This record gives sequence, structure tokens and C-alpha cells, in this order.
Amino acid sequence: MPCNRCRIRHYRCDGERPNCGRCVKGKKNCVYDRGRRFRRSSIQEMFSSEQPWISFPPGIRFHDESREIRSQYAEEEVARQAGDGISQDISPVRNTVQADGRNPPTPVNNSTEVLPVLSLLNSESPPRDESALTAHPPTPSHLQAPSPRNDLNDTNTFVYQQPPGVPVLWPLDHEQEAMLLQHYIEEVALFFDMMDTRCHFGVHVVHRAKNNSTLMNAILALSARQLSRTTDFDAYVADAYYSRCFETLIPALNDDVASRDESLLAATIILRLLEEINISVTGSDPQGHLFGTQAIIRAAEQFYAATSGPNFRQAIYWAAFRQELWISLMTQRAFQLHIFPADRSFDPADDPTWATRTIAHLGDVCHFAFGEERHSVVRYNQLVEENKSWRVRRPDSFDPFFCRQARDGSGSPFPDIRFHEKTHVMGHQYNTLAQLLLVVHDPTIPQLGPSHKQARRIVDKTVQDHVRTLCGVAMSNLKVFPGKFVACFAIALVGDRFTSRADQEYLRDLWYDCERSHGFPPTTMIHQLEQSWGWSETS
Repeated sequence: MPCNRCRIRHYRCDGERPNCGRCVKGKKNCVYDRGRRFRRSSIQEMFSSEQPWISFPPGIRFHDESREIRSQYAEEEVARQAGDGISQDISPVRNTVQADGRNPPTPVNNSTEVLPVLSLLNSESPPRDESALTAHPPTPSHLQAPSPRNDLNDTNTFVYQQPPGVPVLWPLDHEQEAMLLQHYIEEVALFFDMMDTRCHFGVHVVHRAKNNSTLMNAILALSARQLSRTTDFDAYVADAYYSRCFETLIPALNDDVASRDESLLAATIILRLLEEINISVTGSDPQGHLFGTQAIIRAAEQFYAATSGPNFRQAIYWAAFRQELWISLMTQRAFQLHIFPADRSFDPADDPTWATRTIAHLGDVCHFAFGEERHSVVRYNQLVEENKSWRVRRPDSFDPFFCRQARDGSGSPFPDIRFHEKTHVMGHQYNTLAQLLLVVHDPTIPQLGPSHKQARRIVDKTVQDHVRTLCGVAMSNLKVFPGKFVACFAIALVGDRFTSRADQEYLRDLWYDCERSHGFPPTTMIHQLEQSWGWSETS
């Protein structure tokens, strides 16, 4: 079994104890997991679509014995390290007898240990790897943010659950659920409400969840998962709520009427974010809930036409749109979610509408850059003009109230650009990212000859300036944390164009800081970028 450092960096590890050869050579702290990880497998990969299945009687329950199994492996490891000739009982169940001859009382199972089989099939929470967080480079002073709350883990091993089919009680009956809901409202909802001044996911979705167990369990599952990625909160709590959500979500998706319910689509979008956060744990992205979102929107296309005006349906659609935007950027493929005729005009409007126009524009740019139109000079010039027109014609309320360029003696690697509202931050970020993509995917750039090399130098210089601006806006407006996600997207796409080791380390530190603070985006991509920079394995 590899050590934690080699495993998270995908290095070949010799498994030597107590320190592997690679960590010794690099003078790094070598830590091994005491438990063993089980990689999630997909039913679709194991069985054909014609595979017959036997229905189990409703009284049968499947027990998750993960804790006992992990303890058995941990004891086995201790026994192995104890030396030859020492025999130890590694059974997870001890046959101890009390002094009066009676067997000890059977311990009460934690509720996360008795889950339907569906939770085990979809579970993506291996034993928490404490070194996965500490293995990241220490956060530099210019990236440090307030520490996460330390009072979140007081009751993290208890999961309160209603019996199957019974709605979640309102008001909530257990303090842990209240804590998780509050964490969602205060720390997670902004993932979706980054441009929504009415905060539909932080307000309206919560109100709907009062009478919708599927939606409430999705909220609690996402909140618990995000906590487990950023603190020492028990990861299996999220699995319990995730399983409860699936008990009602799957039947509803098979119901034509229920599948048009806005609350169901909101739950699917919330679970998609949970799926994205899981990428750092599982190492892959099944995109299951992304496909579910696309299917629901296509089935109810007339209800989600992206017309102007903030309302619940629009908030849901744009949240789904941004999730499709993320996967389009990271996989460099054209949009698969249908792009409805959104407001792309430059007519006078309120600030949220102007900010939302940048999302639609970035979607158009992605569709151009990664689609069949990527060689069209006419379409390219049209998009360049739209990008410029937004910057020229937007309201002056989008102007920053403070701006100081980087490398001015302040010691900061990024410019300091501060905005008044979150819509201003995100509008600037999306417009700049679209501008960056257009610079890179210019079809008029020569592909061969000396002029190509010169054009490449100009492009690289322009792209680096855009990335520094995106990072500067993100770090200057920390409360609008989705701005850091946009900066990370840019780093993943064009970070390989930075050749200075100092610049590379600044970008790497920002990415790790974002993942450490918010559980997203996954670190797999920054590891690939480190390889493209030519960093040695012991760096």
C-alpha cells in the first residue's frame, strides 16, 4: 500500500516502512493510512443492461460494516508491525465475558452503519485521509483566509433520520441537522447564488425543502460533504443523507409528472455539486447527476426557457448552466446542455442581468472554442465584439472602487481589484475568462513559420496578464469565493503557459488554498499542471 504523499500525487511507492524511499530521498514526511481504501465501482461497468435482478423482500436490510472492517485492517497492520512470533486477535468482534459470566451488551450501531444497499453502491467517502489536507503546501500569507469553524464536529457521528417515506420534521428536531442546514445557508448556497441577488438557493430552495424530503436530504448531504472535505467532519454522515435522498429521488425521476417538479431539479443540481466535490476523493467524475440535470431540462424545455427576469426557474436553469460550463471548460468539449435564447443584448438593465449576460456569453465562447465553429473567423469576430461591447456599455457600477497593480513593491503577485457587490465580481470574472479563451482560440493566428512563434509569444503574454487579473480579483474579494473557482478554471486551462517557477508556485498555492477552504475544485488537475511544468516528483 503506498504512502499518502505518493498516493495523492500518483507516484510509484516502494511501500517501505516507516518511510518509503521516495519520501526519504525528498526529505518529506511519510505517512501511511491505517485503514484500506475501496475504490468505488459502477454497476454499469459490471453488468449488462439486460441483467435480470431479483427483488428482495422489504424487510431485508444491508449493513454497512465499514467501521468494523477498517478496525480489523488497522489491528492487522499493528499486528504485522509488532514483529514475528507475536500473535494477536484481529477479529473485529471480541468474545469477551463480563465478571458475572454474562456476555456484554451488544453495542448500538451508529445510524451511518445501517444503510440501504444503494448508499454503498453510490458511496464515495473512503476513510478520511487527514494527510490529504496537510500534504498540501502551507498557505502563503497573501492567500490566508479565516480559519474554518471549530465547533462543527461536536456531534458528527450521529445522523438523525426519519423512517422511510416520512417527511423531514420541520422545524428540525436535531441540532446536527440544524447545524448542517445553517452551514448550507451561510457557506454553501453561494456556490449557486453567485449572481442571484434574491438568493434563490439560499432562501427559496430552503423554504421548499420544508415540505420536500428529497430536497432537504440533498441539502444536508451536500453540507455534510463540504464539511468533511474542509474539516474533520465525518464523511459517512453525507453518505447517510445521500442514501435517504435517493430513496425518494429515483422513483420521482421515473414519474413524468414528478420529474417536472422544480424542487426535484434543484435537488439534482445540488447533488451534482456534491458529485464534483467527490472528484478529489474518487479520482474520477461519473457525471451521473449532470446527465440527470440535462435530461430533466430537456424533458421540460418549455418551462426553462432562459428569458430575462429573476425567478426560481431562472435561478435553477442558470445554476445548471454554470455546472455544464464547468465541465465544458475542464473537458474542453462543446456544450451538451441546450443553450436557450437568453438575454444577450446590451440594452439598459439592472446589474444582475448584466452579470448574467456574461455567463451566456462565456457559454457561447466555449461552444465556439470546443465546437464545430472553432475555425469560423466570422463567428470569432462576432464574439470578440460582444466581449468588448459588454466592457464598454456595462453600467459604471461595475467599476472597481480600488485598483492597484501587482509587482508595485507591495509584495503581492496579483493585482488588488476590489468590487462593491458579488454581481460585479462575477461579471468581471466571466467576461475576463471569455476574453482569455478568445485570445487562445483565435483562428487567424498562423499555425506555422516564424510568424507563429511571434504570435504565440504575444498570446502567452496576454493570457498571463488575464490569469493574474482573475487571481487578483478572486483574492481581493474573498467573501465572493466563487470568484476563486473562475480563477482556478483559467489556471487549469492555460497555467502551462507560465514558465517562471515563482509564478507557478503562486498559482499552485491559490489552487490548494481554494480546495482546502471550499473542497473544490479537485486537486487532480493541479497535479497534472505540475507535471506539465516539469516539476520533479520530489518537489
